[in-house]
Amino acid sequence: MRKQIFKAICDRLAEKVPEIAFIDLWNDNVNALNGGTAFPFPAVFVEFETIEWRQQGNSARMGDVAVRLHIVTRAVVVNGNKDSRMEEALAYFDLIDRINAAMQRLGGDNFASFMLTTSATNHNHAELIESVERYVTRAQDTTAMPSNIASAKVTKANIRVG
Repeated sequence: MRKQIFKAICDRLAEKVPEIAFIDLWNDNVNALNGGTAFPFPAVFVEFETIEWRQQGNSARMGDVAVRLHIVTRAVVVNGNKDSRMEEALAYFDLIDRINAAMQRLGGDNFASFMLTTSATNHNHAELIESVERYVTRAQDTTAMPSNIASAKVTKANIRVG
């Protein structure tokens, strides 16, 4: 299920926000840089939070899947709101808005459309700026179902959110 969701996020962001240069799974990437650039910018890292599953019949399970997108770019240092680089510095928020628009309409087989729940901007990385956008979807995992039952796929229309 997580693989399916990760690939759907990658495909959607690559299609709708082509200026993103790098998408990968989160592995504390920003804190591990130690002065060297290990990936191009802007970058998006996908982090899966803990999932609490509710078992269903035929070995299926249902859960709310929360992902945090770590959006990382180089910081544009400015000196107040009258600085000529202010518009360039604020373009970072336009990128977040485009990512949000793409994610809000993303759903797929066995998972409903994502909903944005939390936004946080972290300026504590010297030359980098990182925002963490948290999205939640309701998903049904059918990977443990017997193959004859799982072949009758459940679509997102069958998943009730709420």
